[in-house]
Amino acid sequence: MIGEIASQTAVEVAGKLADNPEIRNDFKKAEGDTEFSADGTFVHILNDEDKAEWKEVKVGALAKRERGESAAPPEWNTRTLPEPTVVSAFAAIEGKEEFQERCQAERRRLGVGGVSSALGDGAKWIWNLVGEVFGKTEECLDVFHGAEHISDCGKVLFGESQAKKEWFERMRLVLIAEGFSGVERELKLLLGLKEKQQSAGDSLVEYLRNNAQRLNDCERLALGRAIGSGLIEGACKNLVGRRLKQTGACWRLTRANRIAILCALLYSRQWQYAWKTPKKL
Repeated sequence: MIGEIASQTAVEVAGKLADNPEIRNDFKKAEGDTEFSADGTFVHILNDEDKAEWKEVKVGALAKRERGESAAPPEWNTRTLPEPTVVSAFAAIEGKEEFQERCQAERRRLGVGGVSSALGDGAKWIWNLVGEVFGKTEECLDVFHGAEHISDCGKVLFGESQAKKEWFERMRLVLIAEGFSGVERELKLLLGLKEKQQSAGDSLVEYLRNNAQRLNDCERLALGRAIGSGLIEGACKNLVGRRLKQTGACWRLTRANRIAILCALLYSRQWQYAWKTPKKL
């Protein structure tokens, strides 16, 4: 009964929030640069044939954040970055084109034209979406995903050893300070690699080369800007994961998307706008 009420309420809530001037005004008044981030996470779904399968929930967020103090590359994980002044998140299990339309609708709902920057994990669909919805903007590869690829390469090169840990720490700093060119240079200095090790190094170079123009961490740190997509990672974990990925859970597609509306409402701190008639401007 609770689930059915929540599902029905989500439809009503979506209608009330679709063109709410108070939400738009709050977003416009908030201080800071406008950021967009997107990611995906998988949820267990029961399809029309009553068979369980995994479906990707695409999650997007528009936020404003004031800049922090200038920082050097070694300070990347010790500096204090201001919290977002406003966040509006959304999520749905749907195709790339449908999700792109959802992003367009959210952009219009908040009165956003372009964004100051976009952060993502390197997936092509995210960067394609950014270009289609917001036009040309500064794109930034999430530092943690870049570091994860370095770590995976290090395991192949050195195994789980102290040498691997030391190499990873150094290479992560090279990535932040110098971007693609620095990592490529360091990998070329490795001699006598076996076939599997060479393949791992080539794979890392290819991944970073494809995102070379997004490896501007040093500049962003100096300007007090974010280099990690922690906000969207948090949305995937707390907006989607905490409710839709519980142990043993298996959802009907329609129900999952409706519950995602309510979860996004809570994550965006827009709950109060769902239960009253918007004031006219």
